[in-house]
Amino acid sequence: MTNEDYQKIFHEIKNNITFINSSLQLVEKDHPEIKAYPYWNDSMQEVDSLKKMLVELSSARLCNDVNLQKVSLNAFLTELVQSSMASFASEAFHCSTDFDPSLPEIPLDPHRMKRALFNLIKNSFEAMEGRGSICLKARCEGSFVRLDLTDYGGGIAPECLARLFTPFATTKPGGTGLGLLISRQIIEAHGGHLTVDSRPQDGCTFSIFLPCEPAGPQ
Repeated sequence: MTNEDYQKIFHEIKNNITFINSSLQLVEKDHPEIKAYPYWNDSMQEVDSLKKMLVELSSARLCNDVNLQKVSLNAFLTELVQSSMASFASEAFHCSTDFDPSLPEIPLDPHRMKRALFNLIKNSFEAMEGRGSICLKARCEGSFVRLDLTDYGGGIAPECLARLFTPFATTKPGGTGLGLLISRQIIEAHGGHLTVDSRPQDGCTFSIFLPCEPAGPQ
């Protein structure tokens, strides 16, 4: 099937889930006492989880479709950090930056790459429970640009590291484990690669390597 076919399937399933969710909300509105029922809140949370999972599965299916254009990396990263921090709306969470001022323009799909990097920043935000500072560095290494995102959220346990990019393998309540997988797939679709260096009891650094020139047909 084509990506368009998959999107139609995702859309139809999403419509059904949205209808179920709306119906349950109407029941709750007309019968507020139902919220005291032992399984009600769990059921509502499961519906929300299904909606979230469907959106992320749809994104994972499409993340190989990149529309490359030359992008000023300094400008792109600066805007990304600003918009990310604004979305978290936490005065206790900060991101410092260290960008080489001579970073070149490189071929990017700005929309996809923003999603990939935001997922990584969000992962750090959650690992640090919304408090503390992370650092994003960018520099050239040969024919690649290297981006290092460092946090201090305690690191990743060795037993979890091996399945870090496995769908639905997550230690977060309500998580799907798809965020990091989507980030890696988007980066690889750009001809790059993603690595992680975990420092148990301290934090971890995700390193992104992006080619300075188009990687050829995907």
